[in-house]
Amino acid sequence: MEHTQYEYVNMPGNTLTKKSVLSVEEDGGYHFSLVNTAGGQDTTVTQQFTPDEMVHFISEGANIVLQRLAVVLGMKSRMSFKALGVNNSVVPVTYAMLESRSISVQNVTLDCVGVERTLEDEEPTTWQLYFLNDGHMYTRSQIDSPVYMKIKSLPETFLKDEEADWVFPDFGKGRLNWEDDLEMYSLFLDRKEELKEDHVSYMRRHPELKAILGDFLQFLLMRKPSDVIEFAADFFSSYSSTAELKPTFAHSEFVNKSAIRTE
Repeated sequence: MEHTQYEYVNMPGNTLTKKSVLSVEEDGGYHFSLVNTAGGQDTTVTQQFTPDEMVHFISEGANIVLQRLAVVLGMKSRMSFKALGVNNSVVPVTYAMLESRSISVQNVTLDCVGVERTLEDEEPTTWQLYFLNDGHMYTRSQIDSPVYMKIKSLPETFLKDEEADWVFPDFGKGRLNWEDDLEMYSLFLDRKEELKEDHVSYMRRHPELKAILGDFLQFLLMRKPSDVIEFAADFFSSYSSTAELKPTFAHSEFVNKSAIRTE
């Protein structure tokens, strides 16, 4: 399994990018790689983590999902996990719910719920995010930072499941390119080999299967029936003790030319 995060800041004459990859190794450990690009120069940092260090770890992508679920499901209790700190070390991270408040977007008044996330590093960093009741993020800000982000327009209409207590977005059905997904393609190959071995093992335990199928194909090609389905039903009904007795190969158009007598 692999988690990739890509961040960038575009400023005139000075573009900053940061790409990090966290992957699980065969021994169960974790490998972390970070590439910082500033002024056209790359700086690479790598780090190894043990399975014990990564217990209760939450990635940046899962972090957003967790906060949205906390809002949608109405979580009240404080939550604690682990995350990567500023110096790429694993540090505690806590989540606490904030009081709800009303906001106005495009002259529409909406209620939003806040989540405070604190990364307990050497110098703690705190973010406050507010979400609409359906899980859309409204604002994101970092304490003691002048940067403040919020949505400019109302999100698209959400669909509501009549049997659910929350709403969810209609993202539509996109094409699943599973062959391009390394993990899904690997699972496909593993399952393919597993089924192949299972089928071969079954046929090895039942050699009569090849004989039955061979007889069926031989009769099929000899008689060349117009209705293959009915012919197959006639053929395999002879193996059933409960099937209705009827003329064998009734749907076959085979003519035994050797039985025809000429005057």
